[in-house]
Amino acid sequence: MNPENRSLSKESEIHGTTLRVYWHLFKMAHPVGVRETQRALSLSSPSTALYHLEKLRELGIAEKDAMGQYSLKEHVQVGTLKVFLKVGRLILPRYLFYAIFLTTALAAYTIQAVIQSGYVEPAPFVFGATGAAISWYECARMWRERVL
Repeated sequence: MNPENRSLSKESEIHGTTLRVYWHLFKMAHPVGVRETQRALSLSSPSTALYHLEKLRELGIAEKDAMGQYSLKEHVQVGTLKVFLKVGRLILPRYLFYAIFLTTALAAYTIQAVIQSGYVEPAPFVFGATGAAISWYECARMWRERVL
């Protein structure tokens, strides 16, 4: 099986509770155990957590160490995770970077226009404000729709 088909197969297997378990592993900076996963996700029993952790291990996405702790071995962009980036311990919506850039550009333009001429052209201001507002809206929407 070629790498693209293997990736699509993994994506199709990660949904529901397995996706929630994957998201939990994705967020954690350290390996997690079965009970920790069960408690963090309010799963009905440790065996449920174990089933989903083992499913991720069998897919080659997670690995289990000698202490029985699980950690991510491979990042798979699946479902709502496609719109998030992991930067160190932070998990941020991709639109956050656009929102920050457009807001900064709009502020810089406004300050520069006021200093230079004392007047802000309405068209560039409206376009910049619209782009920034849309980006902030999408960023908030992605955050609300995250897995956990």
